[in-house]
This record gives sequence, structure tokens and C-alpha cells, in this order.
Amino acid sequence: MEIKEYLKKQAEYINKKINEFIPSGRPEKLFDAMAYSLTAGGKRIRPVLILEAAKAVGKENIDEIVDIAVASEFIHTYSLIHDDLPAMDDDDLRRGKPTCHRVYGEAIAILAGDGLQSYAFEVISKNRTVSPDKLLKVINLLAHGTGIYGMVGGQAADILHEKENSFNDIQFIHTHKTAKFIQSCCQIGAVLADADEKEEEALKNYGLYIGLAFQIWDDILDEIGDEEKLGKKTKKDREKNKLTYPSIYGLEKSKKIAKDYVEKAINEINILKNPEILQEIAKYIISREV
Repeated sequence: MEIKEYLKKQAEYINKKINEFIPSGRPEKLFDAMAYSLTAGGKRIRPVLILEAAKAVGKENIDEIVDIAVASEFIHTYSLIHDDLPAMDDDDLRRGKPTCHRVYGEAIAILAGDGLQSYAFEVISKNRTVSPDKLLKVINLLAHGTGIYGMVGGQAADILHEKENSFNDIQFIHTHKTAKFIQSCCQIGAVLADADEKEEEALKNYGLYIGLAFQIWDDILDEIGDEEKLGKKTKKDREKNKLTYPSIYGLEKSKKIAKDYVEKAINEINILKNPEILQEIAKYIISREV
């Protein structure tokens, strides 16, 4: 089975599980906004990476940890809701649909994102098949990779460059804004599968490298991608003075840098029991058209 088809099937599995965990309650508009964004589609790369990283070091029963994988998608969705807000990237479309704040208003969109972030950790803490010490490490990895020392810090640096031209370290921005979250997902899979120190380190490095390649490729797609296929506007990075690899290195060199990161990622995980799917995912990241 080709990796694109495999990932599609894995996304369907994740979507089914997401539906089982979508919260409900009052006020209904808040919960409707959360559900709207959660079910808007997407490739579910982060939860897939948690499961595939676990399988790569020998875990067989992924049903025991799928709730943790789903929780990572809750956090990813929260970040997209906030990303799209007028104060951030000011987008009207996400995955071909009106963004959350366009449908539910800015205040409810902000709160829907906040709700998804905290609910993710609530879901993880309720897992009863993983030992408490491992759950604590999972929570720490996810909070670190998506918080002030990860995604949030990277987003702040990105905005500071865009608004004030006061933060110009592209490596910092890409590492924190995107790669650290992906890295944490790969490490979480390792922890949940009882990986040894070398295996966890290999997956940590793999996650960093594919995370950097992922963001560089997103930069490239913003320049040359098809808006209809992407489900969002293109060429916004240039319009908004974003610091991107194409803006510094040009398209061809950016492609080479992304490919080099993918090669590094593939080499890192040669030591694992079942590295093949993760290696194919790395290659897929820099073949995306949408």
C-alpha cells in the first residue's frame, strides 16, 4: 500500500476515535465550535506519528494509547483556531471551510481553542492502561513541545518578526513553531512503547528533522501551491512579511534543505525494529501537493 493511501486509512481511524472523544455540554455554542473545528478534516499527522512511533519500537496494541494520540489532535486543532484569528494570521478559510471565528465569532473561537487545549490534558490524564509515571512524562513532553518553550514561543517569535521585524532567527521560529510539537509526538510514541534510551533519542531526532522539513515544505507550498487543493489562500507569507526559507534561500535551495532534513530523519531511525512506515512518512512530507 502506498504511503498516501496508508495515511488516509490511519486518518480515518483517528477521525473515528476523535468522534468518540468530542465533548458536549453547555453553552452549546462553545461545544459546537470545538466540534466544528475538530471535524473539519486534515491528515492527522501528529496522532498518526504517536501511533507509528510506538509501533516502530514494537508496540502492538495501539488501542491502549489512541486516546493520547487523539489528545494531540485536540491541541493541534486549538493551535489552528488561534492561528486563524485576525490578531494572528487572519485567515477566512481552513481546509476549504470557513475558519472557526468566521462561523462562531472571535470570542467563542478563542474559548474553543482554550477549551480544546485543556481538554486534551484531561483526556490524557484519564488513561488507565498506561502507568502514572509514563503519563506524567507524556504530559510533560506535550506541554513542553506546544507551550512557551515550543509552539507558543515559536508563534510569538513569528509574530514579532511579522509585526515589528524584531525577531529574525528563522531556525528558532521553525524549530519552535512546528518541529517541537512533532518531535514531542514522536517521543511520546517511544515512551508509550517502552523504548530504550537509544530508540527514544532516535525518534526525538527524527521528529525534529521531519518537523523542520514539514515547515519548510509548508513555506514552499505557500509560494507555489494550489489554493483549491490546499484549502486556504497562498502567497500570504510574502504579503505578511513572514520569515520563511524561500524568502531567504529561494525555492530550489529550500527544497534541498528540506530533502536533507528528511535524509537525516530516515537515517536516525535505522536502528528501530520497524522503521519503514516512519521512513515513508518522512518522504511523504516533502512530496505533499496539498
